[in-house]
Amino acid sequence: MMRSSPLAVLLLFAAANAPSQTPAEPSAVRCDAVLTAEEAVAVVGDGYQGPAVDEPRAGFTSCDWQGDGSNFGFTFASLKALADEQRTADEEFEFDVQALENDTTKREPLPGVGVKAAILPAGEDALAVVVQRADGVARMITYKIEREKVLALARALATP
Repeated sequence: MMRSSPLAVLLLFAAANAPSQTPAEPSAVRCDAVLTAEEAVAVVGDGYQGPAVDEPRAGFTSCDWQGDGSNFGFTFASLKALADEQRTADEEFEFDVQALENDTTKREPLPGVGVKAAILPAGEDALAVVVQRADGVARMITYKIEREKVLALARALATP
């Protein structure tokens, strides 16, 4: 008969009595935490009303700001919302960018913004920005906002 060493017995006992290590559920991040009202005002000024927040499901939210003749808004799909849809952040980023790309509209990568980011034209006087963060993906549409301010909004979106 083989004898077990005291260390082996202790390790087996510890493993049998350890709490189960199930992965933590991703948290649901709202858009007004991704880009706060203060951050938005710092970029575009205080001439915008917002954010108007809509949260149709946990972890998927939209925030909109209305100005005099211009506006911007974005959706944010947190890792929780993406997990619920069995999608990865990479898949969501590509889906959002490819939805706007065509033969004449191509993405312009924004190096150093988030995990990855791209800007694209989205119609007359409109720009789209898609930003992948460590905690989800933001898709922003701007209308009649200067490109430099749009880029600043993209950087603000990218900062967790």
